[in-house]
Amino acid sequence: MFSRKPKTPRLDIVPMIDVLFFVLVFFMYFTTFKTAVSGVPLNLPSSSRAVSLEQNRIVVTIDQKETVYYGAEPVSLDQLTRTLAPLASKDPNLLVIINADAQVSYGKVISVMDAVTDAGVSQPAFGVERKNKR
Repeated sequence: MFSRKPKTPRLDIVPMIDVLFFVLVFFMYFTTFKTAVSGVPLNLPSSSRAVSLEQNRIVVTIDQKETVYYGAEPVSLDQLTRTLAPLASKDPNLLVIINADAQVSYGKVISVMDAVTDAGVSQPAFGVERKNKR
């Protein structure tokens, strides 16, 4: 007498499509930003001989106004030497990369390099962008 038709289960995928669309837009939007390693915006010089160094490293940055940064904090050259000295004594192969804006004077780069080597770092490296070979 009373016959009920069993309901067919339905899966509504519209909300899932909305979520996937927003995730796609999120990744498309945020992967287009170029991020600086140290957080200080620079215009690095480029080199066709640039290599990627895979080990623990410390980044020292010199911006266009010739302000020296250890990480994201501005420091004087004496503070830089005092900060790096204990790290260099613990690790004799400590890699310190000096990222200097292309507009920074040669004398300022040499002053920072002297401060780094005075701390006991034997071979500081210079950060550059890789040139595209043609």
